[in-house]
Parts: sequence; structure tokens; C-alpha cells
Amino acid sequence: MTHRKVSYLQLLKRAFRCVAGLVIGITLLLLASSHLALAADAKGTTGAPPCRFSDAAFDPATDVKALDEYADAIAQLLKRERFAEIDCLADSARATKVQFSGGYWKLHNIYKGLESPRPGHPTQEDWHRHFVLIRRWAERNPRSITARVALAESYTDYAWDARGEGFSDSVSDSGWKLFRVRSEKAKEVLDRAAALRTKCPEWFLAMQDVGQALGWNLPKLTELFQQAANFAPDYSYYYRVYAVQLLPKWSGEEGDAARFAEAAANKVGGDNGDILYYQIASEAVCGCHDRDSTYFSWPRVQKGYAALEAKYGPSLLTLNHFAALASDFKDWVAAKAAFQRIGDNWAEEVWRDEQSFESSQAIATQNAAVQSVFLANEKEAESNMQGPEWESYRKGFEEKLAAFEQSCKDAANDPKEASADSTPFDLMISIGTGGSVEKARGLNLPASAQCLIKALYDSHIKGEKPFPAPPKAPYWVVAHIDPSKIDSAMK
Repeated sequence: MTHRKVSYLQLLKRAFRCVAGLVIGITLLLLASSHLALAADAKGTTGAPPCRFSDAAFDPATDVKALDEYADAIAQLLKRERFAEIDCLADSARATKVQFSGGYWKLHNIYKGLESPRPGHPTQEDWHRHFVLIRRWAERNPRSITARVALAESYTDYAWDARGEGFSDSVSDSGWKLFRVRSEKAKEVLDRAAALRTKCPEWFLAMQDVGQALGWNLPKLTELFQQAANFAPDYSYYYRVYAVQLLPKWSGEEGDAARFAEAAANKVGGDNGDILYYQIASEAVCGCHDRDSTYFSWPRVQKGYAALEAKYGPSLLTLNHFAALASDFKDWVAAKAAFQRIGDNWAEEVWRDEQSFESSQAIATQNAAVQSVFLANEKEAESNMQGPEWESYRKGFEEKLAAFEQSCKDAANDPKEASADSTPFDLMISIGTGGSVEKARGLNLPASAQCLIKALYDSHIKGEKPFPAPPKAPYWVVAHIDPSKIDSAMK
């Protein structure tokens, strides 16, 4: 019995020593690995650990500069050679399709921090250091699609740095040469990156920019866009860039961008389609491009913005874009409301400087009061013209209004001049008791409206009652006036 007990104790001790040795060995191995990781991190080959970087401090809902600051933070990771961490962030953003408040893709904003030396306007020395870092990153991680796309986008930005921001006739011969050489270099990088196993939606966006820089024709740009949309149909940046390429200043005709926006939005459908329509409009209708607001539907732009904010949350930067759009469409009521929400948080990329922002804000505030009254009158007029009394009143009113229009044509001394301005317009008229003219107003009226408004005003001053007695007074109506015709058509 005693001998057997001693044997068990010895076996237990031996087992304990084996387990202890194994634990100590594993611990030492982990410690060694940790030291290797820290040493590697100091050289920039890995993170400590990767993806430790947090974006919690960057909130576009409360900070109008949040996305710029986020891009600056990504640029700092590049400068510190935290290449593995950048790869981790980009891989995660690609997989999750996560977006900041306001619908800004995190993946796209990672690339914004990598496409040029940040912050500030880079010098040639800054560019040299920037390319050294990205090439080093690509060498250390040959499988990184992020490094290759960032390198290509950097070449494209570097090309525009050589060209400058002036008109084409202000670019020197050497500037044009560098512009093309660097753009072609960007294409070479993207062509090689296409062979990598990992694919990235930003690759197509980078190639779209290259195509525009190299002057590809519209069929080739269209083919590339279709490939991009098939690969990542929800990456809205493809649609925005292509819409700009459809503007008259590039490869399209007037209205092409708006027609494309409508077709693309209808294909997507629902709230997402309206959101896409707004996003395209916010890119195509701005001071940096030919203004195409005439062809876009402002009600749908508004609907898309509301859907965007409901889905992704508010963003001060997006709100600045919406205020600019509302000003372009001369919806001063909507613009004023947006400016009130913006407060002092104006965005430099939208307004360029504070003076421009304050000027636009003042114009919206001044015009909003007048437009509010106009919209209320218009709503009342539409209600009147849908009422049961309208049809019986309409014929007599149109006949009398046609007489005013005819008098304006007869008063014109030069028939050619009279027909030169034939822009149709809408005119709201308030008819008082007995058929008097109480008010006549319109928004953004052409020169052809002045004679008619003056004739109606003169009638008011004289106390005349040229129209039939209305069903009630005041009685607002809306007339659609076409100066090329004598008679009017009621809306």
C-alpha cells in the first residue's frame, strides 16, 4: 500500500513539472512574440494592435470639420508608418460598408487622407516624402489593394498639382506634360492593382478620375461607370463623378447630368433612389461646375435630402451643401431654414470663405419673408382654382387678361424686340370685390413680364374693375403667361 501511494505522488509531481514547464514555455513564447510585435510596430510593419485607431472623436453631426480632421488623422498614420493599421481600417470599412453621419463612406474618407500630403498645401518636398511612404507601404505589404489605390490617387492629385486650378489656356506646356505623365502613371498603378486578389470599390473611382484627366471619350467613360456600378451599386461616388463628366464643360450636353440622375434614381427606387438623386445634384449643381439646376427637380432634391438625413443622421457638412443647393434653386425659405441650423458652422469646401457664406445667408434671409407670403398666396390660388366656382369664372377672366396681353404687344414699337424675350412665366393675380386688380406678383420674372405688371398696376391705381366679379374677395389665381401667344392659359 505504502509503495503504491509513493508511486502516485511521484507521478503527480512529474506531471506537475511537465505542465509547469509547458506553461512557462508558452509564456516565454508569448512574451517574445509581444516584443517582436512592438519592435515591428516601431518600424511600421504592423499595428500595436491593428485597428486600434478609433473614429469616435470624428462626428460630422456636431463638427463641420470632422471629415477633414479624420483625413488628417489617417495622414498621420501614414507619416508614422502604421501601414498595417491603415490596411486593417480599410479592410474593415470595405467589409462593413460603414458610413459616417450624413452618408459619407468611411472607406472613401480613409483614401482622402492618403491621396495627398496633409494638412495644408503640399510643397514638392512634401510630395516626395509622401510617395516614399506609400511605396514603402506597398513593398512591405505586396497584397495591399489600399496601398496601390492610394498610390494611384496620389499620382492623380500630383498631376492636378502640376496643372494648377486655372483655365486650360493658363497652363504651361510643361504643366500639361507633367499632368499627362503623372495621370498615365496613376493608370499604370491601377492596371497592376487589378490583378490583386482583393478588390476595392475605390479602384473604379480612381480610374474614373484618371479617365477624365486623360480625356477619355464619353463611350469609354460610360463603359467604366457601368462596370463600377455593377461592382458596387451602392458606392454613390461613381454616380457623382459620372454626372460631372456629363456636364457641358466636359463630355455632355445641357441637361444630360439631370437626365442621368433621374434614370439612376428611378432604377434604384424608393428612398435610396431619392437619396442618390440628391447626392448627384449636390455634386453637379455647384459653383465649381456649370450650373445645371434648371434641369434638376428641386422637389426631388428636397425629398432626397430628407431621406438621407432620416437614414444616416444629420451632418453639418451635408447641411451646408443643402443650403447652397436651396440658394441655387432660389428656394429662399428652405435656404433660410438651413442657414439657421448651420449657425456659425460654415464649410469652407462649400462656400470657400466666410464672406461668401455670410452674403448667401443674408440674401436667403432677406428673400425668405417675401417668398413665404408668395407661397401662401400660391397655395390659396391653387385651392381657389380647384374649387367648384372656378370653371364658371375662368372664361371671363381669361378673356379680360388676354386684352391686357394684347395691349402690351400693340404698345411695342419694334416687333422684333417684342418677340425677342418670349420666356414664359407664372403670374399670380389677386382680384378684389367687383373685379378690381389688387395685387400682381411673381418670382424671378423675365423682362417680358414688366409691361403686363405695369398695365395691371395702372388699372389698380385708376380704380378700374377690368375682371368679372370673383366668387369671393380677395380671389387669388395663377396665370401661365406665354409672351409668344396673345392669350393666357390658367395653371
